[in-house]
Amino acid sequence: MKQLYLIVIAIVVIVVIIGGVFAYIYVAAPGKSTTTTTPTPTPSTTVAPTVAPTQTPTPTAAPTVAPTVTPTVAPTVAPTPTPTPTLASASIIGSGGSLVNPLMQTWIPAYALVEPQIAITYTPTGSGTGITQFQEQLTNFGESDVPLQATDIAGLPSGTTALTIPISASAVVPAYNIQLVNGSQCQNGINFNGTVLANIFLGTIKTWNDSAIQQLNPALAAQLPSASITVIHRSDSSGTMYAFTDFLSKSSSQWATQVGTSKKPAWPTGLGYNLNAGVAAGISQNPDSIGPLEIAYVLQNPGAIYYGNVQNAAGNYITPSVASAQAALAAGASSGLPAGNNATAWSSVSIIDSIFNNASATTAYPITTMTYALLYQNQAYASVSAAQAAATVNFLHWIVNSGQSFGPTLGYVPLPANLVTIDDTTLSMATYNGTPITIIT
Repeated sequence: MKQLYLIVIAIVVIVVIIGGVFAYIYVAAPGKSTTTTTPTPTPSTTVAPTVAPTQTPTPTAAPTVAPTVTPTVAPTVAPTPTPTPTLASASIIGSGGSLVNPLMQTWIPAYALVEPQIAITYTPTGSGTGITQFQEQLTNFGESDVPLQATDIAGLPSGTTALTIPISASAVVPAYNIQLVNGSQCQNGINFNGTVLANIFLGTIKTWNDSAIQQLNPALAAQLPSASITVIHRSDSSGTMYAFTDFLSKSSSQWATQVGTSKKPAWPTGLGYNLNAGVAAGISQNPDSIGPLEIAYVLQNPGAIYYGNVQNAAGNYITPSVASAQAALAAGASSGLPAGNNATAWSSVSIIDSIFNNASATTAYPITTMTYALLYQNQAYASVSAAQAAATVNFLHWIVNSGQSFGPTLGYVPLPANLVTIDDTTLSMATYNGTPITIIT
């Protein structure tokens, strides 16, 4: 019985094993698995949460754009509502001294930035021609390095009043081109006094190693060449030459008697050139030469022209510069200047005369001159329009005030406050058919 029980158990175990083998084979066979349906629920639970959170933050883009655009545009546009008053379009012309020309050619484009509708032409004809064209009413303003003299005033049209307007000041220098004995170019700094300069331009000092020049320059004496001095001067009528000959007349009785003070003197010796630019060219082209020249033209020719020191009333040898010319202007034009509509009184104004014997002006350069704009008080003359009159007066007012800052880098002296006040008062006298001209710039 027990054996039968064991046989039955063995048979059951064998059946279970065989059944398990067949079940395994059935499940593992390709195409027969029942688990192929299990991936179905996976898409529904995985996709939904992934998309939704990604799209939610995108609305934050809206506030980023709005604050950036609005504040940038508004402040830029706001300051423009008030237009600056301007003058009517006009073309004006001036002519005269070449001393001021480098500065004038700087002023004109600078003023165009302020009043671009005003066209200005300035021709450096020389002071003499500038005065003549002013007398003939061919220009809107004249310019001269010397105030109108009695003969000039007599030549003005009957019934007219000329306004005298100082617009700058500058140094007239003894400019030279000298090769020293050692072969080098003589630099700035040869000492001169009025007597020696007068004798050079009279032709009585003929060589650079003349004892009179050597005595003033002991450190340089051995290097001064025996070369003949070539004198260069202006051939046209010039306010620069007026200033220079004024100084020579004060310094030398022989010069005062033989030549005198003049815009166009009878030069005893030398080569004549037209305008300051011509004198600059003449000095640079002629070895061992010397000539009177406005300092701006020396500064424009570095390495070609040099200039010397001139002794003042205090006995000091002064290097020409903006500072030393400014000291002369302060000493010689600080008080006692006439009203701008009194041309006769202005005819005797001279910085050179004022400081020639002023030993207290220790740093003043003695050959310093003002340069002047000339304007008719009544601007309704010839074919001048109201717009041209306003443009002329406003341009000169701008020169006297804002334009002074352009001078020093070119070698010109800014006007002191007392001269600016005089000029502003003078310009306020200008009228057109009896009506005062409004000053805008």
